[in-house]
Amino acid sequence: MDDLQSPTIEGPESFVVFLSSPQGAVLLEPYEADVVITDTFQDIPSMQFEKSAYKVKEKEGVLHVPVLRTGDLSSVSSVRCFTRMLSALVMDDFTERRNADESRITFLKGEKVKNCTVRVSDDSVFEPEEDFQLHLGSPLSEHWSTAMVGARDLATVTITNEEDAPTIEFQQVSYQVREPPGPDGVEVLSVKVHRHGDLDRTSKIRCSTRDGSAQSGLDYNPKSRVLKFTPGMDHILFKVEILSNEDREWHESFSLVLGPDDPVEAVLGEITTATVTILDQEAAGSLILPAPPLVVSLLDYNQVEEVTVEGSKKAPSAGYPLVCVTPCDPHYPKYSVTRGRCEEAGINQTQVHFSWEVATSTHSSGARSPFETVTDSTPYTGVNHKVLDSIYFSRRFHVRCVAQARDKAGHLGTPLRSNIATIGTEGAICHTPVTTGTARGFQAQSFIASLKYLDVKHKEHPNRIHISVQIPHQDGMLPLISTLPLHNLHLLLSESIYRQQHVCSNLLTLTELQGLSEASFLEEVSYDSISLGPGYDRPYQFNPQVREPRTIQLYRHLNLKSCIWNFDAFYDMTALIDVCGGSVTADFQVRDSAQSFLTVQVPLYVSYIYVTAPRGWASLEHHTEMEFSFFYDTILWRTGIQTDSVLSARLQIIRIFIREDGRLVIEFKTHAKFRGQFVPDHHTLPGHKSQLVAPDHLGGIKFDLQLVWSGQTFDSPYQLWRATSSYSRKDYSGEYTVLLVPCTVQPTQPWIDPADKPLSCTAHAPEKFLVPISFQQTNRPVPLVYSLNTEFQLCNNDKLFLLDPAAADISLAEMDYKGAFSMGQTLYGRVLWNPEQSLNAAYRLQLEKVYLCTGRDGYVPFFDPTGTLYNEGPQYGCLQPSKSLKHRFLLLDRKQPDVCDSYFHDVPFEANFASDLPELHPMAAMPGVDGFTMKVDALYKVEAGHQWYLQVIYVISPESRSGVRLQRSLLGVALPALPAARHRRDLVDSSGRLTLDESLIYDNEGDQVKNGTNMKSLRLQATPAPAYNAHLGSSVGGGVAAVSLLVLILLASCLLVQRCRAGGGKGSREEYPLNTKVEVCLDKRLEKNFSSRHCTVRNFNDLHGNHDTRTAKVNNKTKQVNLGVKLHNNLGDGTEV
Repeated sequence: MDDLQSPTIEGPESFVVFLSSPQGAVLLEPYEADVVITDTFQDIPSMQFEKSAYKVKEKEGVLHVPVLRTGDLSSVSSVRCFTRMLSALVMDDFTERRNADESRITFLKGEKVKNCTVRVSDDSVFEPEEDFQLHLGSPLSEHWSTAMVGARDLATVTITNEEDAPTIEFQQVSYQVREPPGPDGVEVLSVKVHRHGDLDRTSKIRCSTRDGSAQSGLDYNPKSRVLKFTPGMDHILFKVEILSNEDREWHESFSLVLGPDDPVEAVLGEITTATVTILDQEAAGSLILPAPPLVVSLLDYNQVEEVTVEGSKKAPSAGYPLVCVTPCDPHYPKYSVTRGRCEEAGINQTQVHFSWEVATSTHSSGARSPFETVTDSTPYTGVNHKVLDSIYFSRRFHVRCVAQARDKAGHLGTPLRSNIATIGTEGAICHTPVTTGTARGFQAQSFIASLKYLDVKHKEHPNRIHISVQIPHQDGMLPLISTLPLHNLHLLLSESIYRQQHVCSNLLTLTELQGLSEASFLEEVSYDSISLGPGYDRPYQFNPQVREPRTIQLYRHLNLKSCIWNFDAFYDMTALIDVCGGSVTADFQVRDSAQSFLTVQVPLYVSYIYVTAPRGWASLEHHTEMEFSFFYDTILWRTGIQTDSVLSARLQIIRIFIREDGRLVIEFKTHAKFRGQFVPDHHTLPGHKSQLVAPDHLGGIKFDLQLVWSGQTFDSPYQLWRATSSYSRKDYSGEYTVLLVPCTVQPTQPWIDPADKPLSCTAHAPEKFLVPISFQQTNRPVPLVYSLNTEFQLCNNDKLFLLDPAAADISLAEMDYKGAFSMGQTLYGRVLWNPEQSLNAAYRLQLEKVYLCTGRDGYVPFFDPTGTLYNEGPQYGCLQPSKSLKHRFLLLDRKQPDVCDSYFHDVPFEANFASDLPELHPMAAMPGVDGFTMKVDALYKVEAGHQWYLQVIYVISPESRSGVRLQRSLLGVALPALPAARHRRDLVDSSGRLTLDESLIYDNEGDQVKNGTNMKSLRLQATPAPAYNAHLGSSVGGGVAAVSLLVLILLASCLLVQRCRAGGGKGSREEYPLNTKVEVCLDKRLEKNFSSRHCTVRNFNDLHGNHDTRTAKVNNKTKQVNLGVKLHNNLGDGTEV
């Protein structure tokens, strides 16, 4: 028996086997045998390797090779385990075990296995497999039988370093990407292809896309590309374009594959295929806020927790906005807890989407009307902002907000609704003046409008009309101002295209006007420029981080302390005509004015807007006319009302306005809460009818109530009514009573159109509705007048004459020629209004007549048609023949050119309007400029000492009146056809009296064309040109001897006497011309004609003649009178001297 379970060396052992007791046989020798059992070879301790070959990865760093011991284990045995190199090198690849006792492995009693440990060197260089050997030798044992080495005394170890092989694979197994928004959207997915191991070589691998449920070309763009890794490169981004597919209904996927070709200088890793999933827009999950939002008044934004705790009795005010506080808002009561949850979910507070729901006040039965989403936006407020403006709710309204988180891709999450906030009746900011009853009233207190003309010296708004409107405010009111009628409020407020026509209003900002107008009732404003004084200092009232910028732009005009809206605009006359809808109308000035007016009427509409429950708008309208005259003018507006009822029907005010005849019109809508309809009257209830009863204090004013329209049903029909007052009042304020007769039908009775017959129903006692109204006629503001200053300029050359005054670099004073005109020169005269007054092309100025005159004995003609300026009676300058005028000529008349004076002493004037000369046509393109030309030669036919004056008459009319000269006379009335006779020419009748119509003196009532006149003095050279001497006689020679002062005085006296005697002869030529030089100072009689004290009129006139046969040459000295006349106080309607 072998002791396999526990081998022990026992030495040789024997026993004997005997043969005995034979039967039928005999025993022969040998009949016994000795059997010896020996174990000295089998049970000797033997040590060997478990296997003859091992592999180790370089990165493992150490290899434990088991050495097995068999045989007798009862004693201690040992054996040497040492290494021998093959392809692997000592120190480079492994640590050597020397063939010495230091490498001996010792087995203690009972031990069967011991490890021979070898350390492997790890590096990053990829190498082929390398080998070394382990040997067992020099066995020892404490047993007398010693020990031995088994058959597997040699083991080969192979070092592998696959981990150092350049390995290429995807970084992750799967990727997700959202479908791009929009039909043409493209999203780029970047997939990282990673290489690890030995990076010192260049590797290549192909990467391609493969269709799955997603199809190439439809869901993504296919791609196949060889990726090249240069030395040191550990990754490459493989980019795939994801396409938008509107037909996709669920997530779809495709694959990215490395291969199929084997990689170059690399091996493939484990992740050779990656799956890309395209998440469909509709199939994506949604975010949700950690907790429902809270609604509080913006006044309480800093104390949300205090006003939302249970038991808090503070209700939001009706006159201040509401704010929706989400759990991701720092003002949320438990923000310290919810903040982490918002960050974890990736919710950005600035990207949260808000909407608002509103329900009207609770009915008497306790039922609340259903919530409806607020959808009516305005130019100033939005309905998807965290702040809801106060125009969207009123007292007792119920309001809640809906908040939705938005993910990074812009997708809205699950909506959460807030608590219901009930708007309080206490704590109103701006109360309604209507206090009777509990119903909400509309107010339309009259506003204040004022006008002011800012002259050219104003720093910010030179030459503009300042329109200022002050409107009383009530909680929930929105004021609209425009120069065009405000129709269809829903579209006007919500659609910007409907507001574009309202250029002059508070519906458009200067940015939206895009240069159409330089003024608006809404100013561009920055938060820093708002003065936070009383009425502008409530919490977050102008905080751009909380409220919308367009809302701040509107409410900066509202003072919440005085409860007044202040709107200001600065317009010029051109804007009022061209873009504000103004029209030229008759004037309203009194008759005793010497001014000529051109009046423009601009309508102004003002509506007070209120929300109606729970959506839509009601308006209280006012309309007035602004008047601006030349010499500019003014403004007016409109207003309106509201109600609600809790009886068997709901009554809603739609519109309140005042007709052109001053009567009040109230339009309202009813919604019956019974089966039937309201009727004006019915035969089943005689003596009763539907009516609107005015308050008693209005003096019995009656209203005519009409049923305008009814729904064609008996099931809670809507009906539209209109009540019109019987006569006009200044103030319509009070509590009105609406009595409507309800007429009920059977529950099963169908609707049948009654045509002209009474409705088939049963009438009941009238239902009563109380409507509180505050409404007054608006007041016309005081008209404003400013002067239109015109200039009369003389030029001595055509270049300066054709220079546009609006575009010129030189001043008007520099354009005006101050020098004298010499013989042979052409005089260019033009009239223009001051370019600084910015009338532009809205009007045109046109010369009608040009007069030339000179006075007798130093008389200075002036224009004072009323005789009130100097108290010398009516004076008309050159217009009217007068004994004070020595010569008077009508040089030009646009309507009757045949009556003009063309010659003086056979010398032609050659006068022409600029519009009649082709070379002067560029003047027609200049707004507000017209001119004429004439030769000055004929003026030298008069003796010295006379000052010539030019006087022009012009008209100013709207540019649209293209045919002015054909439509009316210059002077406002149709003049009789005048024959061409000289004595009946221009404005003089047969007796020589001026036939001036009052339209030149006063305003032209009923006509759009206004006229004016200007006068100007003319200077001539002292000595005419030599070429002209032939007309006057022989030339005067050189200088003469000095003549004593006495001789000069005598000569002057004689000539004056002779002149007085010869004055009666008409057209007679003076025999001895007066050649004097006189310097005078104007006396007080002349000074009153001029506001300028310095008179600098110069008149140079050298006249020469023969006297019998005298041969002595006399030096005729010329006296010079300087009377430079400038009249600075305006004599009215553009008259200047």
